[in-house]
Amino acid sequence: MKTTIAILLLLITSNFPLHANELGKRYLKLGNTYRESGNYEKSEEYLKLGKKMVAKDGYWTATAHEFLGYMYRDMVASGNYSDNAEYFNELAKENFENALAGFRKSVKQNDGSPAALSSIQTHIEELNSNLQSNNSSKSATNSVNYSNAKIVNYDNTKIKEVPAELPIQLENLSAVNNRIKEIPSTIAQYKKLKYLNLKKNRITAIAGAMSGLRNIKVLNLSENKLKSLPKSIDEMKQLEILDVSKNKLKEIPSSITSLKNLKVLDISGNKIPFSQISTLLKNMPNTNIIFDKYELVDEEESEDEDIGGPIQGN
Repeated sequence: MKTTIAILLLLITSNFPLHANELGKRYLKLGNTYRESGNYEKSEEYLKLGKKMVAKDGYWTATAHEFLGYMYRDMVASGNYSDNAEYFNELAKENFENALAGFRKSVKQNDGSPAALSSIQTHIEELNSNLQSNNSSKSATNSVNYSNAKIVNYDNTKIKEVPAELPIQLENLSAVNNRIKEIPSTIAQYKKLKYLNLKKNRITAIAGAMSGLRNIKVLNLSENKLKSLPKSIDEMKQLEILDVSKNKLKEIPSSITSLKNLKVLDISGNKIPFSQISTLLKNMPNTNIIFDKYELVDEEESEDEDIGGPIQGN
């Protein structure tokens, strides 16, 4: 019996990397489909998630960058993001360059000039031209007039707090890699906010700050200093993606299981007992839960097996 269990565990655990990679590919294809249909919000969600999940696959990581490049390029071309056109041009250029470098490393062809590389290089040249024309109006400081914007970006600006005055129609706020220590309660006034990315800051708690965000769909609080999540997190009924990886969490509130729209929950890089993770897996069968590897020890034979996420419910 012990031997049978050990064999089953080996078969199960050997499939996790493949599962993650294959699921990542599906997310990338889904994200690109959303791009083609003009749903850029959904496109970005799935492309970024897919890119993370195929991180060990050089070819598909390059593909993820290519799809992101097309998405940001199309956002500018749509004319609906004129307030942030320069920013998205920069993102498109960066992703096309990363895609080009990735394909050059991964794709081996005798002629040395695959059509895909030529196409990406053309887009890079076009974006360079656009960026050059924008440089004359670029501010010498990090301050930007976002008075009419639905999308606001403060990434890498060294700010210590979330700006107090943001456009009331705000839908997408990103302030990655800054020095923010708390999320102000005033964030709840932005009723249309759907995407909030505060990755790589110094946030220790979010209790009382998030309950008013009833329409939030994507919340990224990874690489902060969170020690707990509030029980009121279940009030974010529209939440689809929650990333709290690489924090200091030791438990997840049971109320999170009532988030029926939650598609992805990343809790890796914390200190959450596997018993809690097992409960989450059982009670959230429709949520893709990404968690750390754990060792399962066969007491009789002293054989170690690794088990880890992501895994999707039943």
